[in-house]
Amino acid sequence: MARTRWAGIAAGLLALAGCAAPDAGFGIPPVTVDGARTAPAPLPGRLLLPAGPGPHPLVIVLHGCSGISQRMDIWTGRLRDWGYGSLVLDSLKPRSVTSVCAPNRQALVTRFDRAGDVVAAARWLQTQPGVDGKRLAVLGESHGGSTAATVALHPFSDALAGMVQGAIDYYGNCRDPGRYGGMPLLAMAGDADTWGPPAATCVAFGAALPPGLPFMVKIYPGVVHGFDSPNLMSLRYNEGHPLQYDPAAAADSFARVRAFLERTIGPGG
Repeated sequence: MARTRWAGIAAGLLALAGCAAPDAGFGIPPVTVDGARTAPAPLPGRLLLPAGPGPHPLVIVLHGCSGISQRMDIWTGRLRDWGYGSLVLDSLKPRSVTSVCAPNRQALVTRFDRAGDVVAAARWLQTQPGVDGKRLAVLGESHGGSTAATVALHPFSDALAGMVQGAIDYYGNCRDPGRYGGMPLLAMAGDADTWGPPAATCVAFGAALPPGLPFMVKIYPGVVHGFDSPNLMSLRYNEGHPLQYDPAAAADSFARVRAFLERTIGPGG
């Protein structure tokens, strides 16, 4: 009883602060998508909407290889400040996996599996009050970035037509340019990032496309993995790959992301 009362108070305080309370208790029904392994259980998610009745444009936020982290909270707060809703989607928990960072674990949950999860999330969002289901975008980091780039490929882009209008890839690999479906895609990576490496794969992806398609890539000289994360002030390593925050690259990337969202799903607010 006390827990229920405090949950209600917390929701009220969040509403007074100008944002909707995140719903941490729901599960998104998985769907079957060609090329993806369907999650065996509902997908946990956290939904956060800006103040006002909406309907609001919304960004589906995808975690990295180790699952939900503080970075997701930073991104949802930033998106709310810009006037966008967010849905943080957990692809690991329903598959009883805690990490896919190590090479021998990466097959447990692939970028294709997670792209299928994005289809499930987008369809679920069509039913949610306060959400504009025709103005959705996807933003992912690292493994989630590779997933965001995969969302822009057939058959996932076909399944998301009329719902997801653009994808943003933070330092994830870009693969399979022959399957690119024409969804606007923004990829950003550092040229000193060794995990992939994302810069080389995304540059090669763009070079293989016909001119005029809505693919944009920004490469930051001397920058490594995790450059947008202020909790990486000092150099760290994961699976032997360097990670470190770069304030100049981060600020530039945020401006690019906001401009990309305004072009693809409209201004927030």
